[in-house]
Amino acid sequence: MAWGSDANTDDELEKLAAVRGYFQEHFPGASIRDSYDVGRIAQVFRVETDGELRNAVVSTDFLEEYVPDKMGKALTSLRVAEHLRSAKGKEVLLTSWGVEEKED
Repeated sequence: MAWGSDANTDDELEKLAAVRGYFQEHFPGASIRDSYDVGRIAQVFRVETDGELRNAVVSTDFLEEYVPDKMGKALTSLRVAEHLRSAKGKEVLLTSWGVEEKED
């Protein structure tokens, strides 16, 4: 897999779209942008609602673990949206091990 600006397979693009779709569903009207962070080997999703910026750092190991059709269900079961809402001033880190709130 070649994530980030080199994401070029249909599977990779579908997985990223599934994560974006999850955030759009749980944060209606939000501006959602993402980019690849080489240093963390993760896709960083920035969700901006009403002037509040929330960051979800989704590791590539998590992205590789689920097929696109199961990505939303996995994010829901881990309560990622709830973590983003409660993580005031912290990033939400999502790995195959689970969810963690970390200081920016």
